[in-house]
Amino acid sequence: MHTQVVPAADPPDHHLDTLRAEVRAFLREQIDAGVFTPGVDTWLTRWNPDFTKALAARRWLGTTIPAEYGGQGRTFMERFVVTEELLAVGAPVAAQWVAVRQAAPSLLTYGTEEQKQRFLPGIATGEISWAIGMSEPESGSDLASVRTKAVRVDGGWRITGTKLWTSGAHRADAFFALARSAPLDPAQRHAGLSQFIVLLDSPGVQIRPILSMSGDHHFNEVILDEVFVPDELVLGGEGWKQVTSELGFERSGPERFVSTFSILADARIGALVARTLRPPSHVPRGVGGTGAW
Repeated sequence: MHTQVVPAADPPDHHLDTLRAEVRAFLREQIDAGVFTPGVDTWLTRWNPDFTKALAARRWLGTTIPAEYGGQGRTFMERFVVTEELLAVGAPVAAQWVAVRQAAPSLLTYGTEEQKQRFLPGIATGEISWAIGMSEPESGSDLASVRTKAVRVDGGWRITGTKLWTSGAHRADAFFALARSAPLDPAQRHAGLSQFIVLLDSPGVQIRPILSMSGDHHFNEVILDEVFVPDELVLGGEGWKQVTSELGFERSGPERFVSTFSILADARIGALVARTLRPPSHVPRGVGGTGAW
């Protein structure tokens, strides 16, 4: 009996082939014009709002956001084709990355109608950027141990705590802050958590840079000192379910391997050069200055 483990491939989609060719041609034009220099991990490190808006003008941003919220209402396969090409070439997409990858899906799933109307059109046009408000100094993999607290006040909540490794927070407009909104019950650690839409220009928000070993600045420490969040900016009502859903979008994308394609290409070229310059096996090491090989 034959068991099929891998699903059968769909027939070729010439529309997707055409889209891929269009994106590649656009990116080649941008590189040739000096708009950007290809890099690695540019979804995290290269912030270029003008490039982001150029993608939006070509309907390649907010691809799967419904048209009623300012998006393109296109398929996930179309989004994936665009995403692959942007990552493989090392385009500067950090300004839109978190917003379209995880903020928009979270808003569509858990947001109120008012929240969708307020934020999704700006995400689709590249006008609104997003960061991630999860990790803390003592809470990384174990998000249920977050210490950021939300205290109920008249008309909303006061948020106090620290978020760490917050990429792009110094440029972003907002993030979803995961906070404990009810006392911790050791028997139900995942209960009592909420997500809040924090506008990063709010009073009480302090953003401190964290420089990498190379001196680059994309990580940040975000200190929230009794930041007021009105009730209309509370996201959903199932904090743990929401944040794990958001993590699903964050961790399941192709960026962590597709963005290494340029490194792999350089490594392949380096290996070819090394093989070309390597002396024949019968030549003693060191002859002709090739001992380093």
